Amino acid sequence: MEATINGARIHYERTGEGIPVIFLHAGVADSRMWEPQVSAFAKQFDVIRPDMRGFGKSDLPPRPWSPHGDLYALVEELKLKPAHLIGCSMGGGLVLDFALDHPERVSKLVLVDSGPSGQPDRPEYDSLFAEVDAADKAGDHVALNEAEAHLWLDGPYRPKGYVRQELRDLFLDMNGGNMDNDWASAPREHLEPPAFGRLNEVKAPTLVVVGDKDLEPLLENADLLASSIKGARKVVIHDAAHLPSLEHPEEFNRIVLDFLLS
Repeated sequence: MEATINGARIHYERTGEGIPVIFLHAGVADSRMWEPQVSAFAKQFDVIRPDMRGFGKSDLPPRPWSPHGDLYALVEELKLKPAHLIGCSMGGGLVLDFALDHPERVSKLVLVDSGPSGQPDRPEYDSLFAEVDAADKAGDHVALNEAEAHLWLDGPYRPKGYVRQELRDLFLDMNGGNMDNDWASAPREHLEPPAFGRLNEVKAPTLVVVGDKDLEPLLENADLLASSIKGARKVVIHDAAHLPSLEHPEEFNRIVLDFLLS
């Protein structure tokens, strides 16, 4: 399915009926990362999975744009009542911005291995990104894709190739397809003021999910979100890195469905 928003196409998949649940993917993926969630959630919800702007089958627009503005326009286009929002990593930051900008359109929030927009840089963790940065500077997209697979799929504290090949092939295909975008041609506008420092303003019931093998700064983010958002609850999925919904879909589905249905 497609919608034209801000002069360019947004691709999305939609399955099921009921209260809408919108899944927003990580920046190393596209909407396919949520495939293991579709059948379980569509039994009780209207499941909507967009490819975010510049990812998967969605296009970059010909003018400045904002991710949370795109999401609002999609919600309006589909005439959705208040929705549950589930976001991983970059997608989590997006739904958090959206919840601050449009609290009346959000029922519940699920933030997976995410952090708030406007968070200060943490140079003490730069070494975690050394292999990725080197491949990026060399312009070697094959090496960059493999380095990011280790960093985000395996996690930096587990051996390369730790995650099974089926998921690795999916990751490389999703992430590899996102590398040629001309982001400079479509500048993003950000939430002002950003979410960092405003977490106490979030009104929606919030679940924070994190894989225990994700990067240390993401583990710290989970603690920040859980302690700063009123009433938020944190759940740790063990033996999982940055994409726990792919590594342990049955556990992830059970945890999140219990939260949404409670």
